[in-house]
This record gives sequence, structure tokens and C-alpha cells, in this order.
Amino acid sequence: KRKYKKPKTGEIIEVAGMKWKVLDKLEEGYLVIADEFYGKDREFDDSCNDWKSSDLRLKLNTDLRKRIEDELGKGSLVWFERDLFSLDGQTEYGKCKDYVSLITVDEYRKYRKLLPNTDKWWWTLTPCSTSCNDDSRWIAVVSPSGDIHLNSYYCSFGVRPVCIFSSSIFESEEDDE
Repeated sequence: KRKYKKPKTGEIIEVAGMKWKVLDKLEEGYLVIADEFYGKDREFDDSCNDWKSSDLRLKLNTDLRKRIEDELGKGSLVWFERDLFSLDGQTEYGKCKDYVSLITVDEYRKYRKLLPNTDKWWWTLTPCSTSCNDDSRWIAVVSPSGDIHLNSYYCSFGVRPVCIFSSSIFESEEDDE
């Protein structure tokens, strides 16, 4: 399988026919976000704002995961924890683990300097609130100007997947010598 040169934060690498921007170098690999939109605009889900049961989550963790692993091999993606903490501080949805996911609002704020404005609205996985507050409808979305807004799970927006590419797909320091 293909090996990549170790990227720097902010660099773009091409994997599975998509451009990925490196957001961070982590212990287990490189946190990346699609620097373009994945496929057509999609609904978050057809019934609620909980990422764990989202149709979009299933699609990313099956179809896109397979596409990436077909190119890079099994073990090229790191299974990582996603915090479903709501904007109003609810923890009811808990946490989950994904191979391919969406960015949270907290991650968006952390990496905002690396994420320029786009011409489209796009999903985060952060709910506004949760069903314990009779709110299983609203999810944070990023506007074309970079602001955070709320919209309903059944609307269609752009998808910018996020994942961690394993350090194993990158050349080691010894390979450079």
C-alpha cells in the first residue's frame, strides 16, 4: 500500500480521490478534515440530532471508510472517540467511537484558523440540545461565512468528513535516509 510523506499541519494530502487538510499531529496519527465536500449535500438523519444513530454517521463509517481502506489498507484509520456534548451542556448522548466522523463545534473553534470560509453550509455533529430538553431536532452547522448556526437534522448540507490517518501510512524518519 501507498506510503505518504509526513505532512505538516495545514498541508493537504490526497487520499481516496479526496483532498484532506491536516489539522493536527496526534500520538496515534494525523487528524484530517476533507478540504472539499464529500458527495452531494446530505441530511444528518431522518429522525433526530443524535450522531450515534445518524444515517450520515452510518454512511461515513461504511462507504467512505471502505473507500479509504481500499486505497490505504486495513488499519490505516484510527478508531477515535467523539464527544456528543450539546451546545447547552447536555451530556445525555454521551460519547461514541468512529473511524470517519464529523467535526464537533469545539474542534471547529480549536482549528478555525486552518478552516477558511467555504461557499456552502456544512454539518458538525454537535446537537443544540438533547431529547431530555424535548429538543432532538437542532444541530450546529457552519455557514459560508464561518459562523455557527442551528438547523434541523432533516435539512441537507455539505459534509466534510474528519478522521485520523494512522501514523503507519506515513514514511518513518528512517525511510528518509
